[in-house]
Amino acid sequence: MNHALLGSVLSGLLLAACGGSVDTPPGSGGAGGAGGAGGAGGATSSTSGGGGTPVACGARSGGTCGAEEYCDFPDDSCGTFDTVGQCAERPEGCTEDCPGVCGCDGQFYCNACTAQQAGVDVSESTSCLKAEGADYAASYWPGGLDHIIVYKADKAADRCVMVYADAPIEDAPEGFDVELPDTWAVSRVVLAEGAADCTPETMRPAGEAVNATGAAGMLSWDIEAGSIVPCILDIDVTATFPGEPAPEVLRAAGVDVKNGCL
Repeated sequence: MNHALLGSVLSGLLLAACGGSVDTPPGSGGAGGAGGAGGAGGATSSTSGGGGTPVACGARSGGTCGAEEYCDFPDDSCGTFDTVGQCAERPEGCTEDCPGVCGCDGQFYCNACTAQQAGVDVSESTSCLKAEGADYAASYWPGGLDHIIVYKADKAADRCVMVYADAPIEDAPEGFDVELPDTWAVSRVVLAEGAADCTPETMRPAGEAVNATGAAGMLSWDIEAGSIVPCILDIDVTATFPGEPAPEVLRAAGVDVKNGCL
């Protein structure tokens, strides 16, 4: 054996025996390599961030995601028709914009990021945006400002959402972006307990009221000839409230306006 080569081998053996490290070329299968006994590559992350293959999840895959992950389905299919997703890391921070989306769990979320942060993917279906099990009403009353109030009585959750629109008003509060006819603007949206009292007759349900931090959408109506107040209105508004995991969606058409048609 070549004396130089023999010396190199002996030096390597001495280093290993004394706790030193020995450089080995890629693919050589040295101690501690991926899959080797006692090697650092024995455990892999469920996502590709840790160098492992992403774990399949949903449908019939049988895979489950970690506590800091969510199952990301292609085309936001939510695993229908046995679609298989892949585990992905939950986002750490999200914007405050709130167009309103539907999660795979059937719940409302401000946007896709907040849904994924909660551990669910976004659904391509808008069925959960329909306000099932809710009664709508509206009323008009004049004063220093004219007021139109829309009531959503959510019987399933036993609570009431009220949208206040005033005129004439120039600017809506910060965070409110609801489209209305000229001179009108949404001044506030209120959430309170008690669906039974959520009517124009009671004006205000019992229980502590919480003001929305933001709202977006549209409140619209047509004024009949010779009138200044609408007879009916349409609403499509998404409102966010402090402490609530999902926004409130008010969506209805042809709501009669009490004291309207003036």
